[in-house]
Amino acid sequence: MDYQELLALLKERRSIRAFTDEPVPDEAVEKILEAARWAPSGANSQPWEFIVIREQTTKDRMAAIVRDQMELAHKAEMTRAPEMRWPSAERPVTADPGWKDAPVLILVCGDPRVNKSFPLLTYIERSPSHFASGLSGAFLYMTLAATSLGLGCHWVSQVGHGYPSAALKGLLGIPEDYVLYDMLAIGHPAMEPNPRLVRSLDEITHRERYDKTKYRDDARIRDYLISLRPPRKT
Repeated sequence: MDYQELLALLKERRSIRAFTDEPVPDEAVEKILEAARWAPSGANSQPWEFIVIREQTTKDRMAAIVRDQMELAHKAEMTRAPEMRWPSAERPVTADPGWKDAPVLILVCGDPRVNKSFPLLTYIERSPSHFASGLSGAFLYMTLAATSLGLGCHWVSQVGHGYPSAALKGLLGIPEDYVLYDMLAIGHPAMEPNPRLVRSLDEITHRERYDKTKYRDDARIRDYLISLRPPRKT
């Protein structure tokens, strides 16, 4: 793969929140997991473990757990100033999350005991960030592998919140001392994502030292955050 092919793959990866009922073969899942296990991690600790879920009854029970979190998120979102609210989160929860009908869910867990592989000072000062970086690297590799196979995927972060994490550990038999990171829903896209806003390379690049002319004051940051919100449905 040359650079242009890589860049095309990176641009093609998008969050897909609705899937067709076309199945995803086991071979594709194996390829996605094979890619994930080659991700970088601190001290090559490889903290990740993956739970592949296909059974619809299990997905239904998981969706019910996450719905409780979504309802709490809705209440929290409504405390923000109207222009800062995330449109999808401010609407009352009336349906299960779209990922429930994805053919495959992959839950990413981490075993924090492997952090002791780090050099001592790193272990004392940076364990949480290095641990999370390893898990996120594996997760990103999965998204790119799925995209390369012509599949759509959705990075589901709701499962990592306190209540869903505890409930899902009980449901799926995950050891209590493991960290439930995030979940990837995988399937064939049933939607066309909106165009993605990406900051320009010049705006985010500094040469030799920070360019203070590129510093964004609070007003510009606020405008930027508002611009990231998807359009409100009428």
